Amino acid sequence: MKKLILFLGFCIAFLNVSCDADKILDQPLQGRQQLDDFFSSSENAELFVNSIYQMVNGTNWNQVNFQRQINEMASDDNWAGNTRQPRPDITGIAQYNVFPGSTYFNLFWENHYIGITRANIALDRVPEVEIDDETKARLIAEAKFLRAFFYFDLVRNFGGVPIVTTYNEILEPTINDKVRSSVAEVYDFIESDLKDAMNSLPLRSQQTLGQSGRATKGAVQSLLAKVYLFEEKWAEAQAMAKTVMDSGEYSLEADFADVYKVGNLNGVETIFEIQYINNPTFNGVGGQFSITNGSRGDRGWGWASPSSDLENAFLSEGDNIRLRSTIIKHGEPVFGDPAVTSFDGKPSENKSGRTNRKYYIPTDERPDPYQRGQLPLHYIHLRLADVILIHAEAAYFNGDEAAAKSSLQLVRDRVQLPSKNNLSGDALRDAIWKERRLELALEQHRLYDLRRQKINGVPRIALILGPNGSFVKYNTEVSTDPFETTNLLEPQNSGALFDPNIHLLWPIPPEEIQLSRGNIVQNPGY
Repeated sequence: MKKLILFLGFCIAFLNVSCDADKILDQPLQGRQQLDDFFSSSENAELFVNSIYQMVNGTNWNQVNFQRQINEMASDDNWAGNTRQPRPDITGIAQYNVFPGSTYFNLFWENHYIGITRANIALDRVPEVEIDDETKARLIAEAKFLRAFFYFDLVRNFGGVPIVTTYNEILEPTINDKVRSSVAEVYDFIESDLKDAMNSLPLRSQQTLGQSGRATKGAVQSLLAKVYLFEEKWAEAQAMAKTVMDSGEYSLEADFADVYKVGNLNGVETIFEIQYINNPTFNGVGGQFSITNGSRGDRGWGWASPSSDLENAFLSEGDNIRLRSTIIKHGEPVFGDPAVTSFDGKPSENKSGRTNRKYYIPTDERPDPYQRGQLPLHYIHLRLADVILIHAEAAYFNGDEAAAKSSLQLVRDRVQLPSKNNLSGDALRDAIWKERRLELALEQHRLYDLRRQKINGVPRIALILGPNGSFVKYNTEVSTDPFETTNLLEPQNSGALFDPNIHLLWPIPPEEIQLSRGNIVQNPGY
């Protein structure tokens, strides 16, 4: 975490302002004075909290979002995809031949702790700023929500991590004395931050002009419901999700295709999203996924390609509405883009010849130039359908099958799928889990869900991946997919190296262990 010291949190502009980290490090006392000067106005306090939001998705394609894409590649929903460029640093993670010192793990860890540091600085300094009580309480609550968001991301990827709660803790020698807190302690801290933030944030409908996109009470409640789900606190997760559902602040989009529609910023279903725009004056204010995820035949990089196994899951449910808005397939028309009647999925350079439709920008809506950092497509972290399915799953495990079925059907009704009210027991559980897969496919939930969901105490991922896993068996013994079975530059048995004794977590970046003088202990097996 020594790298945190190089940044401190002075990169304050929400869009794209760089900071000279070395100069700050060389002048630590002056840096403290700069903080005093900076937090002398209410406007600057707001700007500083804005800078925390910047770290939710990072300032560049590879800092956070690409690790999220790699996580998708490490599940049954995706292949690594790109077979044109040998990248063992990417495919190694996707295929569980993991290199602990991966740049992507390092950047993910570092970016999140920079966000935490900025939140801590805000929490240290905002209380001292001369500003009206309501605004002050809101800014403090936003910082706590975002700090909880960062720790939730960290604990799901790495397990127990060091908890840093104040700006002073990142100074030498304090930072080198930090050890990993337990998973339970990290979750307790996340819960505490979210509970503190909940009552000081406005409802979405109460946000004033210019506050759109900021954290709301509903965002806090939704994240807390998800945290409870991961902790298997079923009653709490059910109750908190129901609070959001009953708030009247959100509704399902009438058309599933509108969830990820260009221009639908802060749609009726969105609870917490990062909004991207196209503005050539600034670099990095637009999104990245449409290109990093896009087909190599369509000016993309070809990573994180949807699997035929995922496509089959849609087909087995008769779910054509969500399928057409989730997967684009080589040689077929692109739903919602009349200009493309035969999509070029470049199967000679891509494992599956498939592309993520959710991050695809239709031809007539693309900016010129069409490039990373300039793509006007929002990225949603929390939306109502996710919360409804959290409620369904939590209700099921809480012994309330009637409520579970009701919420499950709310999501299915939108895409015109028949009732599952005849199901109970394990069959109902499996239907809820399948619905999460189909509804949230390629939105970077799948790996986390497979790790936490258990059958007879065994994480589902251990039943799907590994040498005898169902996904590996399908690809090596059953599949006749014309793209996946002919382009073997990505091995057909991807996922066979998964080991449940190791790969339920990613490795702690080795440099963090070294800089902590060994106080931070590596995860088993790495």
